[in-house]
Amino acid sequence: MPNSALLSRRGAGYAEVMVAEWPLVGRAEELDWLLESSTAAARGVLLAGSAGVGKTRLVSEVVARWRARGRVCRWFVATRSARSVPLGVFAELAETSEVDPLRRVRDVVAAVSAPTAGGRVLLVVDDAHLLDEQSALVIHQVVRQRRATVLLAVRHGETPPDAVSGLWKDQLLERLDLQPLSPEVTEQLAAAVLGGQIESSTATQLWRYTRGNVLYLRHLLDGERANERLTLRSGIWVWDGRPQVSAPLAELVQASIARQPESVLAVVDVLAVADPLEIDVLCVLTDPAAVEAAQRGGLVTSDLDADPALARLTHPLIGEVRRAHTPPARLRALRGRVATALETSGATTSLIQTVRRAVLMSESDRTPNAEMCEKAAKAALKLADPITAEWLARRAVRADGGRAALFLHASTLVNCARYDEALAVNAALRRAADSERERVLLTLNRAVILTDKDGSAAARELAAIESAATACGLRRPYDAVAGWVANLHTQLIAGAEAATAALAGDGWFNEFFEIIALAALVCANAALGRCEEMTAPAERGYALTQDVMSGRAMFTFIIGTYHLDGYHAAGYLEAATDVAERLNQAPGDFPTAFTYRAICSALAALGHGDLTTTQARCREALAITSPSTESLLTTRLVTLTLATATAMTGDAGTAETLLADYEPLDRNPGGVRLSLAHLLARAWASAAAGITSHATTLATETATTARADHQYAHEVIARQTATQFGDPTHAERLTELTTVVQGPRVTAAARHATALRDGDPAGLAEAARLYEEFGDRIAAADAASQAATLYRRNGYRGAALTTTATARRLAAATGAHTPALRANTTTDPLTARQREVIALVAAGLTNRQIADRLVMSIRTVEGHLFRASQKTGINTREGLAATLDTTRH
Repeated sequence: MPNSALLSRRGAGYAEVMVAEWPLVGRAEELDWLLESSTAAARGVLLAGSAGVGKTRLVSEVVARWRARGRVCRWFVATRSARSVPLGVFAELAETSEVDPLRRVRDVVAAVSAPTAGGRVLLVVDDAHLLDEQSALVIHQVVRQRRATVLLAVRHGETPPDAVSGLWKDQLLERLDLQPLSPEVTEQLAAAVLGGQIESSTATQLWRYTRGNVLYLRHLLDGERANERLTLRSGIWVWDGRPQVSAPLAELVQASIARQPESVLAVVDVLAVADPLEIDVLCVLTDPAAVEAAQRGGLVTSDLDADPALARLTHPLIGEVRRAHTPPARLRALRGRVATALETSGATTSLIQTVRRAVLMSESDRTPNAEMCEKAAKAALKLADPITAEWLARRAVRADGGRAALFLHASTLVNCARYDEALAVNAALRRAADSERERVLLTLNRAVILTDKDGSAAARELAAIESAATACGLRRPYDAVAGWVANLHTQLIAGAEAATAALAGDGWFNEFFEIIALAALVCANAALGRCEEMTAPAERGYALTQDVMSGRAMFTFIIGTYHLDGYHAAGYLEAATDVAERLNQAPGDFPTAFTYRAICSALAALGHGDLTTTQARCREALAITSPSTESLLTTRLVTLTLATATAMTGDAGTAETLLADYEPLDRNPGGVRLSLAHLLARAWASAAAGITSHATTLATETATTARADHQYAHEVIARQTATQFGDPTHAERLTELTTVVQGPRVTAAARHATALRDGDPAGLAEAARLYEEFGDRIAAADAASQAATLYRRNGYRGAALTTTATARRLAAATGAHTPALRANTTTDPLTARQREVIALVAAGLTNRQIADRLVMSIRTVEGHLFRASQKTGINTREGLAATLDTTRH
């Protein structure tokens, strides 16, 4: 149980427990039930749960609530040492002289249940499964005689005295079985304790190791913070690596398994090195009866829905402790036995099991073969675990895997953002190439690697081998890579044409080059504003990366981000959200996978104007330490997205700080694409600082650059942004773009710009409706604010109030604080009572129903509506209701 201090209450002769309390999170339903079941008239409750699940904390909250009502609580804690003494838990109340045992029991019953001025007593016994027989009899008599309300806490897996277990079996006490915290509640509790947001993979790992056990969580957080492995980065709590179990936590875990027989501990030890493990394999390596005993004892759980069925340690911390206390030689031998059993079992294994088998063999007293390591490295890439993939690929090379292993190793190095090392491996392979065809293929791969490092060098490599590629029958692979390189240099039309030629041509082609061509085609069509042409290659790319082992996670993310960007730019925001959710379902619980998911979620949230989520997910992506965050492009994409979202909230200082640290990528081809995002982020930062003229200049510069590069979809966003800042000069070009760019955004932006140019408030209100219809709530708020300003200037008070209400609703929903919103100074002339009456009108109530609801006369209701109409200039019930803008959400 948690550390507690036992304090003697003067004059009462019993002990009370004062618990060093954590916040009570996720137990509201259980607390309400306990309070209701421990009312003054009730006999009480038996609370059961595993050790450390939070029984004592919940009981302490019940006691606090009881005492807050002025009632008396008496709290006792049973212990193993006191169990050997009759009435041991009540020792301070029992007479020490030799008297009749039954008399002593009656005296203790009277003492513990004696009523006070506060009324009926709440009698609490923690760890009641440790009560001796006479103490259990005391509790039994108190319950049967209804002398006090009783709250007992007992541990699962323990056998309490018959007098205690009989209380709930005979239905004298109600019973509540307390379950471990869910993953979501575990994250909420950890965040409350740490005082800040927790990164997603950290939250997943905390639950994985504790399984919702509050006591384990407490010791784990304390130990990892003390050892500086759980740290605050970018305002996010991030945990690096596996836990180094602290001494107190190790003692707790050891105590939980100390009384298990050796045969059961043998089961635990196997799972400690291979968790989860097929049940059939576990039964081959250990005694099947011991496996069943471990399951009954709560040490092992079974996943019978898996194919094949799997066994897991109930608490992975048990495995951590057992490994830490096992000699290294025995661990290596055990890993070898498990790996061999897995290899000979013939069972179909998942990607994770494939990786685990090779890792086990590599860390055992046996030697893995190159084929096993290569297969596992490819599986690790699919799981977005490039670090393990590189480790396994290196072992495949050492195991004489030959050129295939070296090529795979280079691929894993790229996934780890270790480009120089990947280029060195590629150079060694090219020197050893025994044919011109092989040399050309390796040069094409070199060009792909260089696209993440030096775009000009990549283009030079391609130019040097174009004729050789054609002569060797490698024109399709050449066109695929040429399309990708051209695309990243914003030569979009040429890139799309080359990628299309690669996909439609004849001759040798493999899945790797097909994915490159598909990614290039998605990228080009997204920027060109051709959403319809983007979808088919994106879907083919997803299907292909599902089937091909090499580089799945990285290519899924590349294709997915361009796919998402295309939908966002076009205004298909629901489709963009669907893409983000799809990418979030990709397998892998490793830092890189969580980074990918955070970025995709942030981009989708920004499109809808969900600035809080955007900022949180961006900070999370920046906080995670993974190869993806070491990528030149990834960190810059996240930084620019975060700066833009922050500026949209009006926080100019933070946005400018983020941008001050930003370093453009001159030689990296992706930097050309990021330059537009950089300009637009700077525009929003200037707008947040109140320098709207400069913001407009930057947005227009973005649009001009995008137009020159044929990035028409991004040109639309840039011109829309300038229009939101109040620039009326973009109507003609946006109208032209309606025939070039697909999607609802360009139509809404053109309507917005035209109305702003013409001074047409109704047109601005219509633009706001169009923006909100497809989901761009910040643009809708700006257009509505601009409409309100014009309506007010033209003397249309009612219309100004209506559009102001729309703008304020959207601003509140998004957290936006833009120049247009700040410029709208329309005030609400209605009184609180008038707004209340209008709200009921909006809800569809008649004047009589409103009068009944507000306890006033019908004439008074009519008076409120008449005066509201005079103030606003609106003469209809529907128009008045619209000034509140409560009908749309």
